[in-house]
Amino acid sequence: MERLKGIITVFILIVLISNTFSQVKPVNIELYSNDNKLNARFYPADKGISSPAVILLHGFPGNDKNPLGLAERLNKRGINVLVFNYQGTFDSEGLFNFNNCWNDIGVALNFLNQKKNIQQFAIDTARIIICGYSLGGSLALTAAVHNPEIKKIIAIAGGNDQSVYLKKMIADPIYRTAFEKMIASMSGPTGPIKGDSIYFHHYFDKIMPDVDNYDLIRNADKLKNREILFVVGWLDTTIPMEEFIIPLYRHLKKLNPEIVTIKALETDHSFSNTRDELTDAIIEWLKYNNML
Repeated sequence: MERLKGIITVFILIVLISNTFSQVKPVNIELYSNDNKLNARFYPADKGISSPAVILLHGFPGNDKNPLGLAERLNKRGINVLVFNYQGTFDSEGLFNFNNCWNDIGVALNFLNQKKNIQQFAIDTARIIICGYSLGGSLALTAAVHNPEIKKIIAIAGGNDQSVYLKKMIADPIYRTAFEKMIASMSGPTGPIKGDSIYFHHYFDKIMPDVDNYDLIRNADKLKNREILFVVGWLDTTIPMEEFIIPLYRHLKKLNPEIVTIKALETDHSFSNTRDELTDAIIEWLKYNNML
């Protein structure tokens, strides 16, 4: 009987601890990129001790919450999470483009390194991870090429996306027209994207001559000392790993096999049937690399 009481007591304590983490609600934070206010939220770990922080990046166009429900899932595991909508998407001001997204990531990183925020949210700045889904994974990697402060990266269903898309547009005008129309179809008064087809056409005209700056394989040497986890779906036909991710993974693995890892799950691009497995894969990698 006493043993049974002890088991029940332990069970109740576990439930109470779990509920404590689950009850943490995000707080709205002030985040400005190129003088544009971003729709940004912070999920504090609320453990009373210095904790790691994840900057969580949306895919395209994202949503008004967070990618794949990861903010709540990671927060419940005792991790600070910062999530925002890119410039020109949803309730964030400005215009959407790749370069603006890089700037947004830098702004988020700067927020986590500000003394007042470190103290308020108990952020361990030695354990900051940039975790992106789909296009967000590609943006995290590309931002790291240009920002040596980004040391730890998780790319979920994303890799060399920007380079692949740009090269396809350069090679095939019909593909380019369709791609620009797809993006522009999400703009307008009721759409999540700010910017019309003319704007995006001029933007791509501007960056296409510098396509090599977006090619992560060409710039892999600048990533060889970063700790990187790729998570892919075997059934993903939106961002097929064979085209967007595996070539980059193999190239980075050759440069530094010790700190580049890949995890494949039996799922498609949405990870809808493997959200728990996805979270577990991230937590396992963080623990293995002494970040949790």
